[in-house]
Amino acid sequence: MISARCNTQNGQSHSEREKGIILSVCIPTYNRAIFLEKTLLSIIAQRRFCETYDVEIIISDNCSDDNTKEISDRYVRLYPDKIRYYRNPENIVDTNYERVMSYGKGIFLKLNNDTLMHRIDTLDTIIRVLTQRVKDRDIVFFSNGRVRGPNSVFCKNLDSFVGIASFHSTWIGSFGMWRDDFTTIDNFNTVRELRLINGVLFRQISLGKSVWIDNSVIFDSIPPASKSGYNIYDVFVTNYLGLLEDYKAKKMISWLTLSNEKAKLMFRFLIPWTANIWKDKEQYKFDINGGLSTILKKYRFHPSLYIGVVYLPIRMVLVSIKKLFASYIY
Repeated sequence: MISARCNTQNGQSHSEREKGIILSVCIPTYNRAIFLEKTLLSIIAQRRFCETYDVEIIISDNCSDDNTKEISDRYVRLYPDKIRYYRNPENIVDTNYERVMSYGKGIFLKLNNDTLMHRIDTLDTIIRVLTQRVKDRDIVFFSNGRVRGPNSVFCKNLDSFVGIASFHSTWIGSFGMWRDDFTTIDNFNTVRELRLINGVLFRQISLGKSVWIDNSVIFDSIPPASKSGYNIYDVFVTNYLGLLEDYKAKKMISWLTLSNEKAKLMFRFLIPWTANIWKDKEQYKFDINGGLSTILKKYRFHPSLYIGVVYLPIRMVLVSIKKLFASYIY
């Protein structure tokens, strides 16, 4: 179902409207047409989208074989000046993040998962934050309530950012760049190599940029029917911790911050996700080959490994009880 088209004709020429775009919502997508439509509806329903030309939506389709193109084309016809759709001739995997941002014409280019539904009036929230930071051009990181602490935090260096944002820095829904910075960044290839967007983020911070973390809850994630596509231990243990180790070697991250992050990753991510994969192999189809050896390489001398060995079976038992209880009720 598509909501009624809103009227934004204000006498401006097309080129004038393009110059006034503040926010480009950049959506990389692949075979998630149903979720993509829900995401689009949550954006176009907002006053900021309907009544101004402050926001545009860019969709970059990674050669989907579902009806992503048909749904996207439908919305482009409704909002030809505000929504643009591009289709890659082949699946370029994580390179699509850079590709979709390259199409944006806004002052700020923000990645948006195809499974993220915006809450009411959140475009106003995003633009308010951008307006406050546009003069200094600080990095703006939208943590969506995932960071423990106040609603906003200012980080002057990489060590403080990692200490606060933790592994949530890997989430593409939090990531965005000023278009001026995007045109000059030189390491987007790390996204393809590491399968992590925060390689680009860390590079910016290492060059002297400060980070404004906005912790407002902006959107809700729609759980897809299944999650897969990579080895979580390779990406988050080898690649993510390896990235942190590289910056520790450059003296941009302290030994204490790295050690604390290893513990956070173990207890807040690796153990919960391992239990989830073990519980439901149909929904969580991640490659887990070599997981134990990968963890041992990075955690052999870290105390969280040995506490985790005890905690993981307990977590799995709790997950089993929860699953059994749920099946009994329903």
